[in-house]
Amino acid sequence: MSEKDAKLESAPTYTGEEPPSYDSIFGKIKQAKETSDGNVSFAKAAAGILCASVGCTVCLGVTMAIPIASIVIGALYLDDCPIEKYIPIYLVVAGVFGLCQNLFGMIQSICCKRSPEEEQEEQGAGAKLGSCINSLFGCFMFAWFIAGNVWVYSNYDEVQTTNSALANYCHATPYYFAFWTITVAYIMVGLAILVSCCCCIACCVCAKKSDS
Repeated sequence: MSEKDAKLESAPTYTGEEPPSYDSIFGKIKQAKETSDGNVSFAKAAAGILCASVGCTVCLGVTMAIPIASIVIGALYLDDCPIEKYIPIYLVVAGVFGLCQNLFGMIQSICCKRSPEEEQEEQGAGAKLGSCINSLFGCFMFAWFIAGNVWVYSNYDEVQTTNSALANYCHATPYYFAFWTITVAYIMVGLAILVSCCCCIACCVCAKKSDS
């Protein structure tokens, strides 16, 4: 047997039941090239794949950066907020649990990745345990978020960020970081509700037009 024939026999082959994997970005672009009917459609598909990958990377970076920043800022200014000593503690605890929740979600998505056939079956004990832990994380984070609202917003009119000798002093960095992270969370929830309402209205309008 020649060396060429040996390489051909050792090369992986794919049957109809086991198609090649396209999980990587390169694989997805390769698949788009194979399935596209021209250069224009391939360029659109490749641009969409790259934008989606970059968007996921940016979202992942933000979700990891905010908890880390909360931990660092809260720890640095732990004793610099006499008006409400729990504001720096709120940042540290929220950052730690937020980071743990994100890491746990990433590990769960990697370790518990299943095929479409398995997704239709009943969840195993590991998946149920993961869902239970996520629920506990969510409940604690929601309760801690409400506590942060009380500590931050209740002192908004009285807080002093310039004179550290006053009893109502709080360093501007931890206070306004906590204030704006909470406020941005409300803004994001409001935008999500607005988008959902717009989508519902658009669906209703389209349904009425199709009926008529």
